[in-house]
Amino acid sequence: MRTLTKKLALVEPGTLFVGIDLGLDKNVAVVIREHAARLSRFSFPNDRSGYQYLRHRLNNLKSKYETHNILVGMEPTAFIWKLLATELEEHHISYCLVNSYTVKKHREGDQLDRSKDDNRDAFTIADLIRTGKYTETQLLRGVYAELRELVTLHDRLKRDFARQKTLLRVSVNQLFPELRTVFKDLTGKTATAMLRNHASARVVRQLTQEAFIKAVSADLRGQRLSIKKLKKAHALASDSVGLCNGVETLQLAVRLHIDTLGILDAQLKQVRTNLEINARSIPGIEHLLSVPKLGIVTAATILAEIGDPNNYTRIQQWIKLAGLQPVSNTSGRRSRSLTPISRKGRPRLRTAIYFAALRLIQVDADFASRYRAYWQRPKNPLTKMQAVGAMMNKLLRVLWALMKKQVDYNSTLISS
Repeated sequence: MRTLTKKLALVEPGTLFVGIDLGLDKNVAVVIREHAARLSRFSFPNDRSGYQYLRHRLNNLKSKYETHNILVGMEPTAFIWKLLATELEEHHISYCLVNSYTVKKHREGDQLDRSKDDNRDAFTIADLIRTGKYTETQLLRGVYAELRELVTLHDRLKRDFARQKTLLRVSVNQLFPELRTVFKDLTGKTATAMLRNHASARVVRQLTQEAFIKAVSADLRGQRLSIKKLKKAHALASDSVGLCNGVETLQLAVRLHIDTLGILDAQLKQVRTNLEINARSIPGIEHLLSVPKLGIVTAATILAEIGDPNNYTRIQQWIKLAGLQPVSNTSGRRSRSLTPISRKGRPRLRTAIYFAALRLIQVDADFASRYRAYWQRPKNPLTKMQAVGAMMNKLLRVLWALMKKQVDYNSTLISS
């Protein structure tokens, strides 16, 4: 992660800048010189022939303008940028990424009518990389690429699981709203056995207590269940305000949500197994796992977001990547006394560090002592949330030391 000055210093005279506006069916490329003069504009599809055409046009431009230096820029659009980046890497063509928000604001600054089209976006991207306003993000390789995909898949399955639990709760609340006082978790064995065919209070109160328990036991297929909770549910059903119309369809919805939750749970276990196998193959992962309460999923998430630690030279790069660096907010006479963190980095990395820091505050005496010192100090005390932010920063520094020095966690790292 170089500064703007260093990026510009690396650009040799005569370099051609290629801005590419990516699209699912068609990509638009605009080529400019170091003084923003446009040299060429063309489009190409996302397939082998399209990429070959791109290389052909770039080679012709290099010959025409007698240069060997080309820098390609693009936005990180969905998965499409990975396809083009792979092609560029295979043919040793330099590329970089431009933040989509930066492209939008830069284009609006140049075009007061805020008009937008692919050609204008491609030129804006080319102009931004010409002036050094790009990131040096590159494709992950090997186990880090696998880990990034596994963590992404794991997060998606977790969101799907949580959504299905919410939908299940909504359906059950319509059929038997009082049931939430019996089962705090509707995905437990006794709860799912009952809900599969007896989610409606109207259906339950039509059965005797003995017949109800026997029917639920049959649905549980020989596993142990909580008779006490079933008796309480049967008693509540007699005076429930649950719906009496649309019951069959709501019961079907409950059954489908339970089946989907079972499938998602099995998928999550499979992904976690693969995630753990990949994470444990990374050199130095055992040092991260020596941090108290830092589980394998959290450690894998951190490494998946950071990538190969050897690609970084300073801890500040990790801090900026997580969006934890303090930022100022002043204008004229207005000045905020607080300097909040930027929150401009990778949100998944920041979330993982946040919960890891909270757990460490609870279980590690030295970490907790440093946390209390931030908000109990007599001069310029931090709020508790600001102190948590400071400890997130400290935890990243600790993880940096563990990976770089290849040592296990110890209390001396907190004071360093």
